Amino acid sequence: MGPRIHLTALTVCLVCLSAIPVQPVQAGEPFPSASQVTVPTLEARDLQTLIKKKQRFFLIDVRQPDEFAAGHIDGAILMPLDKLPNTYRQIPKGVKLVVYCRSGHRSAEAVAFLRDHGYGKAVSLAGGYSAWAVTNHSLH
Repeated sequence: MGPRIHLTALTVCLVCLSAIPVQPVQAGEPFPSASQVTVPTLEARDLQTLIKKKQRFFLIDVRQPDEFAAGHIDGAILMPLDKLPNTYRQIPKGVKLVVYCRSGHRSAEAVAFLRDHGYGKAVSLAGGYSAWAVTNHSLH
């Protein structure tokens, strides 16, 4: 029953997010350069543990739709980095957020942004989807 509730909540969140009108980001760069960002990270094997233990968290993919379509972590919500300033308010506060991209640079920018906007439990997946794919493959 626990996983079903988690997936149902995630599905509801996905439906809510898909109904959000997305507007382009206004002029000015809302994100610091990835080289200037230091944020908390989570290793891919630790994400695997969170999933196995069915702990409550939201998984946010900040890549572009074509990257997401090519492969993503099950249960992830697509919220491209360039749309994040217009969509982040739909993410519940107080819940652990695991944010990922391809390699960890965009997710670090996203986590810095989210933490600056009151999402103190946001972490970046170290190494991004690339690290996840390697770790997940080695587990099988």
